[in-house]
Amino acid sequence: MANIELGVYSKKVPVNLNIRFYHNKIDINAKTNIFIFDSDFKFKKISKGKKSARSVDIINVDVRKKTDKLKRNVFDRFIEDFPKGNKIDSDWLIKIINDFHERPEGEDDPRYYFYPFAKQFIKESETKINPRTGTLLDHKTITRHNYTLGLIKDFQEYAGLKLRITDIGLDFHNKFVYYLKEVCTSYSNTTIDKQLTTIKQYVREAEQKGYKINPEIKSKNFAIKKEETIDTYLNEEEIDLIFNYDLSDNEELAEIRDLFITGLWTGLRISDLKRINSFDISNNRIKIIELEKTGSFVEIPIHTHLKQIIEKRNGVLPTMIRQKFNIQVKKLCELAGITEVILGGLKNPETNRKEKSYYPKFKLISSHTCRRSFVSNHYGKLDDKTVMAITGHKSHSTFLDYVKTSKREHAEKLEQYWEQQEEKKKNQK
Repeated sequence: MANIELGVYSKKVPVNLNIRFYHNKIDINAKTNIFIFDSDFKFKKISKGKKSARSVDIINVDVRKKTDKLKRNVFDRFIEDFPKGNKIDSDWLIKIINDFHERPEGEDDPRYYFYPFAKQFIKESETKINPRTGTLLDHKTITRHNYTLGLIKDFQEYAGLKLRITDIGLDFHNKFVYYLKEVCTSYSNTTIDKQLTTIKQYVREAEQKGYKINPEIKSKNFAIKKEETIDTYLNEEEIDLIFNYDLSDNEELAEIRDLFITGLWTGLRISDLKRINSFDISNNRIKIIELEKTGSFVEIPIHTHLKQIIEKRNGVLPTMIRQKFNIQVKKLCELAGITEVILGGLKNPETNRKEKSYYPKFKLISSHTCRRSFVSNHYGKLDDKTVMAITGHKSHSTFLDYVKTSKREHAEKLEQYWEQQEEKKKNQK
């Protein structure tokens, strides 16, 4: 039968309480790192042997609760490990004591320290299968994780601390947000919110592994109000201007225009637009077996503009070079007269941060404009499920993020509504 005795070696106070575990030929002991005073215990007997501990009964109620819990942990681990043939020795006992006190095994113990845990999480993610797509996680996702990991490391160096998983609470939140906003000064609220979301993902993973976390991570205050995104889209009239613009003397820009129109009328992500020629384009449909990001099948009707482009190019569309594409579409839109001055955000190359101001619209156009324009131009005209089936959106909230309408267009709709109401009143008279 397994037994546990508690004892002391020294008369100096406070005394580091000793624990002895024995069962048949197993007889091991270790320091518990529970320190007690004379008033906390009374001696039971003196064990034989020069170095034997003096067995004690704990009489302090609070200390006894702690020692009873430790003894329970030792028994539970023995019941689990002994039948499996796991080695039961002093190292085994010391590990149980360290776990009881949540004492890390070095500064890189991912069970307790946040940075090593996040680093391990990212390493494991490199070979992790995305459960939604059945494929490896996109390398861009890993890159984003490594970016967050770098910020955590920089913050630790700035604050002069080594974060534990249990430190990730509201106090950490306040200091981390202050660091990104006031010390670094180059991060927007939207970027900071993304980092906080990723950090919460790490803590959720730690909780699933059974590690202790700070419950404050689940507070609604562990966030930051995101700035309103001012993303640009092209309406149907502007797309017509681009499609009909004469580029007979500029073949290179004509290729960019044709690919841009393809994106505007398919709503494809850039990763899928890059491989447009690998899809089945027939019977007035573009059929894609697997979208790059979601792995889902979609079937897209071919818009009149796109049909003309396909016929003109004998079914082979230009190849996209993204960096060149983003530069050229701005030039294309400027030539086509998309020059209205609107509110938007442009990245300042010196601060690497988007700055909100009024800019000519063509300067705000990029490859991302395609998908936003497709969603915005069809939102409200078709039901959301139909548009989502074409774009491959899985989340309705994400889909709605792509819906963009300018302040001017909202004002025009209100004006039209008022005019219609006035017309009705006149007719009633």
